[in-house]
Amino acid sequence: LRWHKLVVRAMWEGSDEDIHYTGAIGKFVNADEDYKRMDSLEKEAAHDTLTGLFNHKNARKRIEMILSERRDNTYSLILFDLDHFKEANDQYGHLFGDEVLKNVAQKLKDNLRKDDTMARVGGDEFMVFLEHGGNYEGQIERVFQIVTGQYENFKIDVSMGVALVPKDGEDYESLFHAADQALYASKRGGRNQYKLYDSTMEGTLSVLSPMDGEE
Repeated sequence: LRWHKLVVRAMWEGSDEDIHYTGAIGKFVNADEDYKRMDSLEKEAAHDTLTGLFNHKNARKRIEMILSERRDNTYSLILFDLDHFKEANDQYGHLFGDEVLKNVAQKLKDNLRKDDTMARVGGDEFMVFLEHGGNYEGQIERVFQIVTGQYENFKIDVSMGVALVPKDGEDYESLFHAADQALYASKRGGRNQYKLYDSTMEGTLSVLSPMDGEE
């Protein structure tokens, strides 16, 4: 498929008192390169350059749009970061660390649905927003298993926090804050696990909330 632009000009005959349309003449102009260039720039602006996932700003926009159109649909907002990721950088170098992040991102892209929202929201912090249709436990466990594993000599463990729609909120701010506190509870509880938000976590410290105002 190639993109073209159609330019058309109407043709008229007669005087001001008796004018009538006689047809049109136009041409197709090849606009494929211009369109692809614009599309590429838009994708670059919306995505994290290292992993190809959405960046935080555009993931938030996408989630807010989904929430605004929500009826009775149920969703999970999942935040996770890599346990001991600093060790990957310290032992093997930052280029290796980048490869670890890209590996985690690729696992998400390979195993989740295209309609699911996947984002890198910080250094080694990721977010997933997905519709679960009521079976949230199975899907959350699946995401956890997808992103844990091994990359070369580095063992990938994650701490994960989860907020549910509508139980824990119906707007982005509430959901992000709840998932963030659940993430902190996972890290405080020993790492390499996931926790669902509950009211006992309210008011605890958080992992990602300082990013709330960032784009």
